[in-house]
Amino acid sequence: MVPEAAAFILLLSSANTSLFISTAIIGTCTGAISSIAISITAELFGTVNFPVNHNIMVANIPLGSLVFGQLASHVYHKEGVLSGDGKCIGMECYRSTFILWGSLCCLGFFIALVLYARTRKFYSQ
Repeated sequence: MVPEAAAFILLLSSANTSLFISTAIIGTCTGAISSIAISITAELFGTVNFPVNHNIMVANIPLGSLVFGQLASHVYHKEGVLSGDGKCIGMECYRSTFILWGSLCCLGFFIALVLYARTRKFYSQ
């Protein structure tokens, strides 16, 4: 989650290479999180009702895409209205979106650390 947060912050750069690098990092991190979700679900909740628990765990993928798209469109529209002509071109349109999503990734990382700290004692026994 830390590289993903860094990738959102890297998107604040106007260089084309930062766009390509950030896209690769975000895609890789999302794929990694999706692939380890199965193991994490089984470890945290057991195998009883595994399909239901796993579907709840991976529901973040479409929900996150929906929320990100809605947030991005809201910011784009707001910036377009502020410019007066209804158009918003460039990074300025999505700056606050990238900052917010980078911050949310950092929050997710800290929540994962808390979960790790709480379950570490259990698994050491």
